Amino acid sequence: MYYEFYIDQFFLEHLLVGYLLIATTVSLRRQSVSWKRMMAGSAVGAAAVTALVCLGLPGWYFIGMLLSGAVVFAGKGREEILGGLGFLLLLGVCFGGALQALLDLFGLPLMTGSVLALSLVSLAGRILSKQKALRDSLVTVRLQWEERTETLRGLIDTGNRLKEPLTGRPVSIVDAEPASRLLGKAWEERRGFYLIPYHSVGTEKGWMRGVTIDSMTVELSRGTAVVKRPVLAIYEGELSAETRFQMVLHPLHAQPGK
Repeated sequence: MYYEFYIDQFFLEHLLVGYLLIATTVSLRRQSVSWKRMMAGSAVGAAAVTALVCLGLPGWYFIGMLLSGAVVFAGKGREEILGGLGFLLLLGVCFGGALQALLDLFGLPLMTGSVLALSLVSLAGRILSKQKALRDSLVTVRLQWEERTETLRGLIDTGNRLKEPLTGRPVSIVDAEPASRLLGKAWEERRGFYLIPYHSVGTEKGWMRGVTIDSMTVELSRGTAVVKRPVLAIYEGELSAETRFQMVLHPLHAQPGK
């Protein structure tokens, strides 16, 4: 049996397909990568694939994808590199023929493979978007009252509309444990407190103790927010079951330059 292999056509095909897969990966993961770096990664991958095919070595497609990803995501953080490589390989499996070849072994039609590939990529994209949104919402918060400071993790909740009823000032919520470390023992007797009404899922209504501290600093990706004399509501328990955060910030407390 005789086959003709056109190296130039094979290289250009993988250069184009590789660039499209890389661009899709970068877009779905919302990473910042220039088109020049994406093209360089695609060119390295296409050259590697072409050379490996000519040498008759197995695994040429995935080796080429890994080399492409290494060029594109070089210099990024560990999480971005591993996440980018993993998603790029997923796209390669879905649209590079590997998934369809597997389906062909079971006699399934082309449409089934296409729908399954799109479903996998769509699901992975939604998961990545939710994870990134959560990471962007988690910030470092430093609370100060008199000579004490407390540093913890806060979640910016755009749906938080909690206000102090008398003045209408925005209210952020903090776990009782870090609040007690900041305020000290028997702080209610020394400083006093006021009650803040709230509504939550599963609770018709309730009250939380409120207190005004000296200042709060919120470290944001786009700057720093410094709030003088913010109002905090103390939650008796843990706001996050996995202790990923100990505060729920009012969005007005997370405006840079404030």
